[in-house]
Amino acid sequence: MVKSERLKFFRYKQPQLRVDKYKFLHESLINGDVDAARLGKRIILPNTFTGGPKYMMNNFKDAFVICRYAGYPSYFITMTCNPEWDEIKREVTPIGLKVEDRPDILCRVFKIKLDGLIYDLKEGKIFGKILGYVRSIEFQKRGLPHAHIFLFMSIEFKPQRPDDIDKHITAKISDENERPNLHGAAQNYMVHGSCGPYNKNSPCMKNGYCSKFYAKEFRQQTLIDEAGFPKYRRTDNSRIVKKRECVLDNKLIVAYNPELLLKFGCHINVEYTCQTSSIKYLFKYVHKGNDRVTTTLYNAGTFRHVRQSGLFGYEIQEKEPFVIRLPFHLEDEQPMVCSETSNVNDIVERAISQVHVFGMDGGEHVISLYSKSDLS
Repeated sequence: MVKSERLKFFRYKQPQLRVDKYKFLHESLINGDVDAARLGKRIILPNTFTGGPKYMMNNFKDAFVICRYAGYPSYFITMTCNPEWDEIKREVTPIGLKVEDRPDILCRVFKIKLDGLIYDLKEGKIFGKILGYVRSIEFQKRGLPHAHIFLFMSIEFKPQRPDDIDKHITAKISDENERPNLHGAAQNYMVHGSCGPYNKNSPCMKNGYCSKFYAKEFRQQTLIDEAGFPKYRRTDNSRIVKKRECVLDNKLIVAYNPELLLKFGCHINVEYTCQTSSIKYLFKYVHKGNDRVTTTLYNAGTFRHVRQSGLFGYEIQEKEPFVIRLPFHLEDEQPMVCSETSNVNDIVERAISQVHVFGMDGGEHVISLYSKSDLS
C-alpha cells in the first residue's frame, strides 16, 4: 500500500511537471514560445523511486565506477533466505503460525544474517582483503528474499590460477564420515534440481534441456574457458546424496564455499567471475521488472496497484566504497524542472539569477549549481 501511494502520487503529479535543458528553454523564449506545457518532456519516474529504470541505471553506473577503481569483481555470491533457520522457527512455531504467515520475520532474520555475511567479507575472514562490494536484494515470487553480492578483491587476493579458485570454491560432495555436517549441508542446500531425466517438469527445463546447464561434466581440474567462465573440478569419487528419492552425484552440485555454507546454513552459491557482464546481469536481472499486479474492483470501479515491498527501511541496493554522483553537464544544459502552467520567461529568469560554478578546465562542465542566497 505504501508503494501504491507513491505510484499514485507520481501518476497524478506527472501531468503537472516537465523537464527540459536551459538552452532549449532559452531558444523557445527567443522564438516566442512561452507555454511550458508544449516544451520538454514529462517526468515518468525519478531516480529516487526504488526499482524504477532511473534507479536501476544510476546504481548500474555506480557499480561500474567501483569496477574502474578496483578492477573486475572476483567472486559472485548468492545467498537465499532459509525458512528453516532456528531463529525463524523459534518465533513462529510457539504461536501456531507457518513461516509464510510472517514475511516480516523472514525479512528481519535474513537482514541479520546478511549483515553477518557482509561483516565477515569486509573483515577478510573468508576470501581475504576486499576493496569493495556491491549487493542487491531480490524477492522471489514465493516471498523468500535473496542477495546477490559482487566482491572486488585486493590485488594480492585476486584468484590468478585454478588452484586459487579451488582454495575457496568447491563443487563436490564431501565425505560423510570425515565431514558429516558439510555433507548434510550440501545435500540440503547445494543440490541443483532434480531435473533432466529425474524430473522433466522442473522449472529449469527449457526445450528438454536444463537452462542452468546441469548436469555438469566430471572434471579432474578447474579451468577457465575462452569466454572467461569457470568450469570447476568435479571428480568422479562415487560420493552421492539423495534428494526426492533421486540418487545424485557431483554433476549436480552447485558451487559453494564450505566455510560459508556451514556457518549460515542456507543456499549460498559462490562463483568465480572476472567479467563486467556479470555487473550488467546483477542489475538487469534483479530490476528486470517491478513485481506489480493491477486488479479491477468491478463494484467499486477503481484500480488497485499491488506491489511487493519492504517497509523496514532496509536498503535494496548497497555498495562500498561509496559513490557520490556529481551533477556534471555541459554549459547551459542543466535540466530545468517546471510546472506545465509556468511561463518560460519566468523559468529562464530564475536560471539566470543562479550562479554557475565551473570546473578548472575553463568551464566546459558545470560541477554544481548554487543560488546567490546560498553563496551569501
